[in-house]
Amino acid sequence: MSRHWPGVALAAAVSLLALAPAPAPAAEPVAADQQAGVSVFVTDLATHTYLSRRPTVDWHRGQAPSGPTITVDTQRRYQEITGFGASFTDSSAWLVGTRLDSKQREAVMRDLFSRQGIGLSFLRQPMGASDFAVNGNYSYDDMPAGQTDPTLTHFSVDHDRSYIIPVLKQARRLNPQLTVMASPWSPPGWMKTSDSMIGGTLKPDAYQPLADYFAKFIEAYAAEGVPIRYITPQNEPLYVPNGYPGMSLSATQQNDLIKNHLGPALQRRGLRTGILGYDHNWDVTSYPESLYADPATSPSVDGTAWHCYGGSVRAQSMSHNSYPNKPAFQTECSGGTWEGDDQAGFAGAMDLVINATRDWAKSVVRWNMALDQNNGPTNGGCDTCRGVVTVTRGADGKWSYAKTVDYWALGQASKFVRRGARRVASNTLGAGDVQDVAFVNPNGSTALVAFNSANSPKTFRVQWGDKWFSYTLAGGAAATFTWNGPQSGASDPTAIGSVDVPFDNPDGTQALISYDSGMLASQTQVRAGDQWLGYTMPGGASLTSPTAEVPLDRGGWTATASSSSADDPVGNAVDGDPATRWSTGQGMQPDDWFQVDLGSQQTFNRLVVDTTASNQDFAKQFEVYVSDDGTDWGKPIATGPGSTLDEILLPQIKGRYIRLVNRSSAGNWWSIHELNVLAPGGPASTDAGPVGDVQRKTAVLPDGTQLLVVYNPGHSPATFDMPLGDTTYAYHLPASAAAIFTTRQQ
Repeated sequence: MSRHWPGVALAAAVSLLALAPAPAPAAEPVAADQQAGVSVFVTDLATHTYLSRRPTVDWHRGQAPSGPTITVDTQRRYQEITGFGASFTDSSAWLVGTRLDSKQREAVMRDLFSRQGIGLSFLRQPMGASDFAVNGNYSYDDMPAGQTDPTLTHFSVDHDRSYIIPVLKQARRLNPQLTVMASPWSPPGWMKTSDSMIGGTLKPDAYQPLADYFAKFIEAYAAEGVPIRYITPQNEPLYVPNGYPGMSLSATQQNDLIKNHLGPALQRRGLRTGILGYDHNWDVTSYPESLYADPATSPSVDGTAWHCYGGSVRAQSMSHNSYPNKPAFQTECSGGTWEGDDQAGFAGAMDLVINATRDWAKSVVRWNMALDQNNGPTNGGCDTCRGVVTVTRGADGKWSYAKTVDYWALGQASKFVRRGARRVASNTLGAGDVQDVAFVNPNGSTALVAFNSANSPKTFRVQWGDKWFSYTLAGGAAATFTWNGPQSGASDPTAIGSVDVPFDNPDGTQALISYDSGMLASQTQVRAGDQWLGYTMPGGASLTSPTAEVPLDRGGWTATASSSSADDPVGNAVDGDPATRWSTGQGMQPDDWFQVDLGSQQTFNRLVVDTTASNQDFAKQFEVYVSDDGTDWGKPIATGPGSTLDEILLPQIKGRYIRLVNRSSAGNWWSIHELNVLAPGGPASTDAGPVGDVQRKTAVLPDGTQLLVVYNPGHSPATFDMPLGDTTYAYHLPASAAAIFTTRQQ
């Protein structure tokens, strides 16, 4: 095989390595009148220590001695924090609001929402029944079978007045800065094709009634003293459960709902509630980005709501970098018995608190605020989920509550990180070591949340400007370090490990791209000689060849795979019918492969892998190999994170065999509905689309990876030239989107 793609030409950049400060002389203590010490609060399940204040740690001046070091730079600031919390599902509110007596209820609410407790400040509320409801399914406009109510004459939130709204109002009294968002698991059944709250999708004539349903809900809750700050159109729109409320809502449907109905309905009524798109897992970033790519929809969408049950948290950062003006909210992630013992559950919760916020989340939200000792009451859904507190009925018939590991993990952040705080730069020692995230509060104080994910104690230093301290944290324990005052002295940018690339928006705000070497695996990369060339493709972006690309004739192809479902044979992926598919017939495992023999050596420069009709069944991490004999595969020619529709641009290459290899594990089957291989040919393309103005900046990572970032600050799409070897492509970039190009040595 042969290929030709010399690389992406990047403008000269100043290496961050040159900015590293010289080591300081031997450290000396900082006088008390110069800088107060560091307060420490620890949770260590092994010693039954829970958010316990430990002895103050002293600062030292200078450069920390060599060894594991967390560098905090409070001068590099990122997203504003809205809050930490969970959901008062129907079951949770019923337990707290009706099972606990008034004394116990006051105590648990203080523990949850007051500053004497852990100060939770974010609630994500189901609109109607979810999989946690006491008396089955309900909405705010239920009708007898066969009847409809398009004018919402029967709309009422009476169900919520008995115990849901009272606990929400009590939470607001304890924490006036509380943010409440709301999400439906299902609209009223009469709005859906299933005529039920279970299954189905939205009927064509129900878009406007559903938009009005949202508006009436927001108004009704406001009248009760519970303002709704955010809504999402649908909980987990790509998953349709068969035992509890849910609804399929494609990205196209959600785009229509927001653009033509929901956004205008809120605006007409003067409602300032924001709309967050998607509200589902990290593994389908194309869904929320498609909302941003539509210039008529994007102004009505205030950010993306993310869940943790599929994909990687790094998707939040990648999506932020694609659309840097659209914030991320982590809105659901339950802990449960599947994690193992309490220590494993605490580790999972701390991992979420730290890494969701490191990857741009403005909120961290667990699932149920309270469940009973049987992980319920449930409504046909999860029976292994864990609440933030457990409400239990004792042998004497009295109800009481206990704090779970989720309470303590949330508290390591929520008790010390105020609403309006800013995440700031810090490096992390990584999985299997001490992980961390840092914040600066509105009053100028700093909070560093750390978790030792190892089983044994770890000693590390914290460097902050020209001061440092040392600490030893037990295995599996968490600590929050707090201190006051402004940073003195500069931090070493190479120690942080990331680069920040700011751009100016027309309205005077700033669009900030932040990139580190860990993100390389989350973008498509192709190999050219001794270099890896990477590029991102925000939702709505496209690359157009200067000459038309022609699909290769599939008449002589032979497809094979590592495994196939009896119902989804391998030939379905190359039969020209997007309604059929090949699938593995089992959950994805590393080294699963799909291969096509082109019948003879062919020249090609693009692969199109379409899994749109099975939108979560794509390889979550892939490699592409090309061979002349089907035996000698050599090194991969492309890698990437996978998506529902992968268009893999390749250096022009010759080969007979193409093999796609999955490198990830997932419960989903790996499916391909259609594979196309494209070659250059045909007449030149003349439709480059709108030109527009773009901003370009370069940067260099500490490991030498070169970045070129291109940002479109306008309100319309822009097209710019992107030279790749001997070919200049037209890159079509949506409004307010950014594209990142990387070059690194193998």
